Amino acid sequence: MKNSIEPLSATKREMLRMCFDRTEGMVSFDEAILLYNLAKRCICGCIVEVGSYRGRSTVFLGRGSLDGANTPVYAIEPHRNFIGVLGGVFGPKDRTVFYRTMLDNDCSEIVSLINLSSEYFSSKWNEPVSLLWIDGDHSYEGVKRDFECWLPHLEANAVIAFDDATDPKLGPYKLIDELTTLKGFEVVASVCKIVAIRQGQK
Repeated sequence: MKNSIEPLSATKREMLRMCFDRTEGMVSFDEAILLYNLAKRCICGCIVEVGSYRGRSTVFLGRGSLDGANTPVYAIEPHRNFIGVLGGVFGPKDRTVFYRTMLDNDCSEIVSLINLSSEYFSSKWNEPVSLLWIDGDHSYEGVKRDFECWLPHLEANAVIAFDDATDPKLGPYKLIDELTTLKGFEVVASVCKIVAIRQGQK
């Protein structure tokens, strides 16, 4: 599956391009298509997104799920005032845009927004996670915390995708290096700055 992007029909590609153009976010179109394809492949459990901002990546997870098995998508985003390690400024106003984005792209019935951080409720989670998309705090401490919060809930064959995972100075790169070197995870897909991994088969 590494670096593979399923071919899209011209009609589907045009529809997804429209979704991309009317949403705000930091992922590129090719990265969004990767998320769409990963979500479309999910046939059980649920999809969890950590860090949603204004909903661009959420839309592509939602559209992929809708074109696949209708796997529920949970967007974990506190929408509190926060400045990221790359200088991004985030806050409550992004929540309003997020809601509008879900409605405008027909994702409001497949996506559930949870306005809390992972550490506040993940210990009570009771649904298996087949796809985990981590795009929250890009510090090493932040991304490791989010990963470890959801690790107990991952299905055996779950895919974990990280944004900004190709910059050696950022947390996602460092965590992936640890997981692939020491913990038996393997890279299964990468597009631009997104890298997806999965626990290696024993």
